[in-house]
Amino acid sequence: MKLQPLYDVKERLEQAAIAGTGLLAEDFRLSRAAEAMKPLAAASPVLGRIDAGLTKLLSAPAEERAGLLLDLLALVDAVAYTQGKTGAEGELVPLPAGSGQYQELTYGQLQPLLTALTSTGGGRMEVIQSAWNNHPEFFTDYRVLPAVVAGLGDSYGELAELNVSILKEVGPIVLPLLKEDFDPAGKKAMARRVELISALEGAEATPWLREMLPQAKRDVRAAVIRALGADSGDASLLLDLAKSERGDSRDAALEALAKQDGPEVVTFWEKELAKNSQSVKFLEPSNADWAIKLVTSGLERRLEKFLGGGERPTYEEGADITTWCWTLGHKDSPAMLDFWRWADSHMEELDRIMDEKDRPSFFGVKLTDKLLDIMRHTGPGPLRDFCLNLFDRHPAMTRYLHVSFLAALLSWPAAEVYEKYSPYILTKKPLLDKERKETLNNVLLRALNDVYWNNSQGRHVVVAGQPAAESLDSRWIERLVHAACKPDSGKYYPFSGGDPVNGFDKNLAELANPADPEQCALLVPYLRERMVETGSWYSYGQYLLRFGGSPGGVLGKAMQKSKDARLYYVWVLLNEASKSLPTGEVADLCQEALDSQRFRPTGNELFLAKKVLPWTIEQLWAGKTFPKWDEWWNMRP
Repeated sequence: MKLQPLYDVKERLEQAAIAGTGLLAEDFRLSRAAEAMKPLAAASPVLGRIDAGLTKLLSAPAEERAGLLLDLLALVDAVAYTQGKTGAEGELVPLPAGSGQYQELTYGQLQPLLTALTSTGGGRMEVIQSAWNNHPEFFTDYRVLPAVVAGLGDSYGELAELNVSILKEVGPIVLPLLKEDFDPAGKKAMARRVELISALEGAEATPWLREMLPQAKRDVRAAVIRALGADSGDASLLLDLAKSERGDSRDAALEALAKQDGPEVVTFWEKELAKNSQSVKFLEPSNADWAIKLVTSGLERRLEKFLGGGERPTYEEGADITTWCWTLGHKDSPAMLDFWRWADSHMEELDRIMDEKDRPSFFGVKLTDKLLDIMRHTGPGPLRDFCLNLFDRHPAMTRYLHVSFLAALLSWPAAEVYEKYSPYILTKKPLLDKERKETLNNVLLRALNDVYWNNSQGRHVVVAGQPAAESLDSRWIERLVHAACKPDSGKYYPFSGGDPVNGFDKNLAELANPADPEQCALLVPYLRERMVETGSWYSYGQYLLRFGGSPGGVLGKAMQKSKDARLYYVWVLLNEASKSLPTGEVADLCQEALDSQRFRPTGNELFLAKKVLPWTIEQLWAGKTFPKWDEWWNMRP
């Protein structure tokens, strides 16, 4: 049965609703549509009702037409909607390989993500990152995956790189889409495709890369050459490219050759470094024995030239040595240990090297910092054992205390670490050998800054992510809260705004284990005292709650010493307190904040505080939950 007359009636009734019922008598199109409906009236009772309704509407007095029109239009709409369907002609065929998968997701669910991927303007990266964090399954949908690939050419570079990271996680299913319509003479979007194909296929991408190389231009050519480094069988090709290429493409060939091996590769690098010293930077990621020997022997030669003070490095020579130091990367091997023994035996001489303008070169400091970084990134072994004893062998070299302490923390029982190293933290001002003792105190405090409590792992870890052999002895917290020598280490905002804390207190709070009652009992009184001393009521209040304490009794005093507070931060602190403290304590905190009278006068915040805080106290004593921020904000005048 053809229902076109029904849709014609629907259209004319909608027009009548817009134009007004005063013109119904003159609407010949509606009359014609009503006539066309009559053959359908006998086919269904509901269609008969529509026909009867049309007859009644067209013959009704003017004052009744509005109500009849609306009733009839509602009926027609309902019937029309029941007849609706979607579809397309043709046979169902599978989605093209690599174009994504069908998922039962509505367009409404995907629309914000698709808009962010395909439009321009600010705020898009947050939308995409949030979608990836919360709904990674969206990115394999056939509507989304091609948009992510297209986004590799986004004009906002950080967003394009985010798309690269996402596609690496999505995995090999995206490979056909990456190779489809690939343009070897394209721009950065195509270079990013090469990076992805290489990351997803590894050495298996070599045939495709070789096929693309002759036509590849500019960024894409460099990316193809760089990717060829993943195949250990491409050394000959890369050696040829290093001779023929220029600019970024040659740099890419050097980067790829750093991943190769064999006598020809070693010979090439010996000649390259003799001719172009700065090319050593391409060997930074390599842990091959030949690369380590080239770097360490070359660095020794460059440093030996200036030992004894006979010659002084120029600015360019100093920069060159710094590059070679940086190229040590995270290398760890017997050859590296030989180098560190050499450096250690000459450390005092290295410290004395002055440049051509009679300024310290700091080569010794740079090497010690690099040794520390390598040790933090490598596991147990000869290098860590070497670091363990550095300070014992050279107690005059105070910076070695940092290296040896962290090596001990990664290797020894917690009590043994405490017994050996805690005396360097001063609990009273020294009378004798003051300068040395304060220096060692400060060095060890910097070393402790590299350690923090990792709540998810339930243990102490060193900055690079290695877990301590055992979590810190709780006695460290007691000693630190009584520390008499605290160097100025800057101000920090640990809770995204609010007020600052100094570096010592921030690191102390990050060092403590919130699940250890002994540590909490030591830390809470200290934090309460510091809260009043500094006036930083918000940050110290948050710390107190973290460690099972309360800012009660000191909140008002701290606010009196602070700048005028923002009401929002007061709400955040009180709301956090309501999650762990009894109702009475939260009500008392509200009263302390109110009594302080320290609220910003701008925006009527003081007036609003005087209104919302007493009301909140009443709500709490009435058994209500702590109010939401909107409830406070909506009470403003």
